[in-house]
Amino acid sequence: MGVWNFKGGSIWSEKGFIPNKSTRITVTHEDDRDIHLSESSVIVPGLVDFHCHLWAPGAEIGVKDKQYLSSGVTTVGDAGTFGYDGWEEANRYWEKSPLTVRSWLSALPEGLTNHPNPNPTKPESISLDRIVEVASLADDRLLGIKIRLGQVDITTDRSLLRLAREAADRTDLRMMVHLTETKLDIEEVTQYFNKGDILTHPFQGRDGNVLNTAGKVKKEFLDAVERGIVLDIGHGRKHFNWNVFYKCLAEGIKPDTISSDLTSASWRKYPVYNMSYIISKMIVGGLSLDEAFRTVLVTAPKLLGIDDFTFTPNNLVVLDSTSTETAFPDVDGETVLGNINYQPKHLIFNGIPDIESVSSWK
Repeated sequence: MGVWNFKGGSIWSEKGFIPNKSTRITVTHEDDRDIHLSESSVIVPGLVDFHCHLWAPGAEIGVKDKQYLSSGVTTVGDAGTFGYDGWEEANRYWEKSPLTVRSWLSALPEGLTNHPNPNPTKPESISLDRIVEVASLADDRLLGIKIRLGQVDITTDRSLLRLAREAADRTDLRMMVHLTETKLDIEEVTQYFNKGDILTHPFQGRDGNVLNTAGKVKKEFLDAVERGIVLDIGHGRKHFNWNVFYKCLAEGIKPDTISSDLTSASWRKYPVYNMSYIISKMIVGGLSLDEAFRTVLVTAPKLLGIDDFTFTPNNLVVLDSTSTETAFPDVDGETVLGNINYQPKHLIFNGIPDIESVSSWK
């Protein structure tokens, strides 16, 4: 048993980052150490990935919990990997995870367990009663109903939106809607939204994007933001475009949550890589340090139903940023360069340290 004393850098507080004079944490099987951090280092209680895909039996699309921990992520929101055919079993598995896990129930009974799925269940074959039954028996680990637009056609998308709205209303839960590649206009999509419902992938540049033909942000989207819909980046391999992001920033529209939408296919591969890389990308793109981390350390935990995401005696993550110029590509080929790239330097989880070697975790 030893005490590690971190000196220097900045530490997260209720006011944002403040200078860190000294932060002590007890670690197991280690001697006492004084660790001097660089000026660019930041100390956080862990990272929260609001939208990702977590492995459980039957979901090869998911990233394993040890992988998330290796990137400093301690809390995740699984975004509809399972529907009612498998969510209960997956939830029992996730209850034993070292991560804190919350999840969304896919409206598709198969969820994303077969992905890509050339023949997703048709809306008329989805049992609304089963969705409501599973949701009613779930505890606070279930957040709401997730639908994925753009997989089939306009008629299917309209039916899924109606289904998700009714399911969310009957279960008193939120709705999360995947926007990318729908042929529906954003005005029609957001008319189904209540305040607090989540639009994920709003900064993508494919069908369903929020810009008009003149390259301006659509008024209907601005109106929906004013009504209080929640904007989740959900970066992924197809869902982030620099031009759309900058057009939105120019109109005062910023993401409420920064998230990775990581899967096993995108883990540690660009343009996604890991959660701290996505946070760095958003800072390079124009968010302040405090703005970017507030979406991860304050907004995301609240949306996941975790009101007190603060430092504990056992957990601590140090992220350090290289000053080397780093490329941050979007999913459509445009690249922005920046001198910020936060990656985990020290990770202490449940009092167990992995000294300066978290990058070796696979």
